[in-house]
Amino acid sequence: MRSPGRAATAGGHIARWTVDTVGVLLAMSVGTFALVLLARGDPAAVLAATRAGRPAMPEQIEAVRVELGLDDPAPVRYLRWLAHACTGDFGRSLRTNTPIGPEVADRLGVTLGLVGGSAVVAVVAGVGVGVAGAVLRRGVLRGALRTGALLVSSVPSFWLSYLLVLYLAIRLGLLPTSGMAGPSTWLMPMAVLGLPVAGVLSRVVAVTLREALDRPYVRAAQARGSGTLSIVVRDGLPNAAGPILSVAGFGIGSLLVATVVVEQIFGWPGMGAYFVQAAGSRDVPALQAATLVMGGGFILANRCADVLQGLVDPRSRRGTDTRSRRRPTFPRRKNPDRDTVLRDPAGVPGARIGRGES
Repeated sequence: MRSPGRAATAGGHIARWTVDTVGVLLAMSVGTFALVLLARGDPAAVLAATRAGRPAMPEQIEAVRVELGLDDPAPVRYLRWLAHACTGDFGRSLRTNTPIGPEVADRLGVTLGLVGGSAVVAVVAGVGVGVAGAVLRRGVLRGALRTGALLVSSVPSFWLSYLLVLYLAIRLGLLPTSGMAGPSTWLMPMAVLGLPVAGVLSRVVAVTLREALDRPYVRAAQARGSGTLSIVVRDGLPNAAGPILSVAGFGIGSLLVATVVVEQIFGWPGMGAYFVQAAGSRDVPALQAATLVMGGGFILANRCADVLQGLVDPRSRRGTDTRSRRRPTFPRRKNPDRDTVLRDPAGVPGARIGRGES
């Protein structure tokens, strides 16, 4: 049974995590609202023109501005927008004049499916290449894996997308160029999103796992005759899991941002494509909703990785090793100014002599 002290520590950790996450989300919402507020264009003019089907008259624009509450001060508008957004009501699109919430929900499912498949590619490839780089001896194969990981992590996603489309789809005809009709259309976008993250993750896995395999308990397991795979899975990876989870969480969160480019190239109707369409048509409510959802997903992915890291390695949530908090114990020092009791080899106490006496 968990002790009250441990339960209180876990409860405090969850409370701090919740407060920190809510604070970061609020700060992101303020930044999102401010950036969209400072963008060029008049949302009232866009909506009035959409309704009229032609350039709107000034009185029509003013009527829409009053309807949308754009004459209110910015803090009042932000609080009203945040209150509605917390309930899933993002208003109506200026471009299509339809509710934004249901459309965001549909497109978010597409993006989450793409991000989930890309995360599987990133974790499987990154951990596999990283383990190989940590276990292999110095040589051509290890150097090739390291160079390949650095190259893949440095390639921009749009350039990698065009390379795959050019060679795999156009020249070789192995895969469709775009769409999401079936598994064959998932491979290229998931590879474009997952491989750069896998390159970064593989370097972290290789370095941290190599350090973990240099520990004394690993040498003891080798002396007992344990195999390499057993040592890596049982001893190496659990002790290197903290940094790996941190980098993996950041990488998976960044996949949401990268979908803005990849979904446009491969024709996926997700949140990335929705963001580009909203930005192109100056659809302010849709742009705010897309930015808030994608930014919130990035933050939550990183915070969940922090929680997993804390569960795997309790030292990360305390900020230091628990053993370093204990008061160090040192052997008692003898005071040379005090008399010392001499004993003969038989253990019988001898005469007392002071400092400098013989």
